[in-house]
Amino acid sequence: MKAAQFRTPAIALVLTLLVAAVSASDPEVTPGKKSLPLPGESFRLNGQDAFVILPPGVEEDVPWVWYAPTLRGLPSEAEVWMFEKFLAEGIAIAGIDVGESFGSPKGKASYSELYDHLVKTRKFRKKPCLLARSRGGLMLYSWAADNPARVGGVAGIYPVCNLASYPGIARAAGAFEMSAEQLREKLAEHNPIDRLAALAKAEVPILHLHGDKDGTVPLEANSAELAKRYKAAGGPVEIEVIAGQGHNMWNGWFQSQKLTDFAIACALGNAPGAPKPKVGEEVTLSGRLDGGMAAIGGESTGWMLFIDEGEGEAGIDVNMQGIGGADSFDGAQVTITGKIVTVQYLERGPTPMLKAEKVVRKQ
Repeated sequence: MKAAQFRTPAIALVLTLLVAAVSASDPEVTPGKKSLPLPGESFRLNGQDAFVILPPGVEEDVPWVWYAPTLRGLPSEAEVWMFEKFLAEGIAIAGIDVGESFGSPKGKASYSELYDHLVKTRKFRKKPCLLARSRGGLMLYSWAADNPARVGGVAGIYPVCNLASYPGIARAAGAFEMSAEQLREKLAEHNPIDRLAALAKAEVPILHLHGDKDGTVPLEANSAELAKRYKAAGGPVEIEVIAGQGHNMWNGWFQSQKLTDFAIACALGNAPGAPKPKVGEEVTLSGRLDGGMAAIGGESTGWMLFIDEGEGEAGIDVNMQGIGGADSFDGAQVTITGKIVTVQYLERGPTPMLKAEKVVRKQ
């Protein structure tokens, strides 16, 4: 009897732990009541309001734009023009309300829960384009810095990139469960402009629109400072400065064809700025250099540079003649400077080729 009495609570404990483990891994998804500017699905993910707006007929391998901040009333009617352009290209829009989290660890955890739910359960693609409006920049950039391989690009509308600028350390400290002094001491661990290295290394493209009269989220302390640091780290970034505009509801923010096209390209895995050089042009391209390549009829130099374009790779033949120790670069991530030429092959026809002048192994 004693043995039986011992095993019963032990079994009960094991079952309790198993149930807890399952509960921890399976998110709680319940109906939501969030108002959306376009027809979509509102739900609550582990108690947080979330949404998805799906394009018709797309049920798997879903490209998407991740919008923030998803606070009450956002996204709004202002985003409808842009959202309709996304939907027309087969791109979904999604987001989750993490409150005034300012990029805190708790907010980032909810972001990861949304990402996992959409990618693993809803069959969304692994590299969304992040669309950061205002303080949504703190939220999305903080998550992106931890997950650079999961980001197709970042589009920003006067995004906050600097905690010290907005909302200020004293106001942000509570979200990080710290005192202002503690957050100030650890600011570099949490501030987006201090955490760009991984995104730059992954060559995540960035495009911001920002006004030169923004008194709420000043251009110089946010987008301009981010661009300076991102370029120094080797990342691709462009800031379009809008003269005379501030932190407002000007239609040009939300009906920018340039920003919309950028977000679409990133969401679809067609990285904006992916090299499409012209014949005779001097270029610098980065990617994986593979040797021992073969082609029909032996029409190949044996070398090809594979350039990452998000969901796939684009390749270009490389002429490595004149590069000393060429074999040492086989399979390496490199940066090649050279000129684009055209080679007329019998079977392959006219084929673009990069005639390498300098090859540098990437660190």
